[in-house]
Amino acid sequence: MSPETSTATPTSAPAPVSERIHVALRQAIMRCEIAPGTTLDAAAIARDYGVSKTPVRDAMQKLAAEGLVTIMPRSGYRVAAITFQAVHEILDMRAAIGPHAARQAARYATREDIAGLRRIVREYAAPMDIGEMQQVARRFHVAIARCSRNRRLVALSESLFDELERLLRFAIDFTVKADEHSDEHTLLVDAIEAGDGDRAAQIETDHIRHSRAFLIERLMTLGYLSEGEIARGATDGAIR
Repeated sequence: MSPETSTATPTSAPAPVSERIHVALRQAIMRCEIAPGTTLDAAAIARDYGVSKTPVRDAMQKLAAEGLVTIMPRSGYRVAAITFQAVHEILDMRAAIGPHAARQAARYATREDIAGLRRIVREYAAPMDIGEMQQVARRFHVAIARCSRNRRLVALSESLFDELERLLRFAIDFTVKADEHSDEHTLLVDAIEAGDGDRAAQIETDHIRHSRAFLIERLMTLGYLSEGEIARGATDGAIR
């Protein structure tokens, strides 16, 4: 075949530097490698990447749109604090889509799907740190969403667990609940396998409610949420 008629796939163009900066900072913020409230030095970041401040500003604008960075006029950028409102919104969405995904999974899951879910549940038997456990939980719940055969539900679940990762990194005692999660998830898979959508949805509802209470308690204990914020949330109808 001559060069003129070659059908070789062209090499993908590298991502723009602003996108690379955005991805790197987002990952560091989500993994709490950069703590809430930390001031970000745009000039230092630009030097690290050997670029001007323009792509750094573009990356910061995108992080700000995602709610991860606060832009301070004439003062630079700061990693957004964890607020009760943010916690409530994330957990509220989790409570809305989790039971629905479980109900639909009970309707559409195949034997191969069930086998895959059980393989993930067995991973809880291994020693894990908070980051590893969160990744197992993410794969489990996204796998349930995939069983629903609803692509938009999968996309929402993936986005939601990306945001949850940042919150769960602070719950440093979360790993003590590994056995409990394993038991709850086994019951959930049993209900999905039996085609019992009501039971699956109820198990997921209870699991999310207990996890929510635990997470808020841990964030308060660690000083990232105050009783005042919780009280204001209750007054505004945010706590159910």
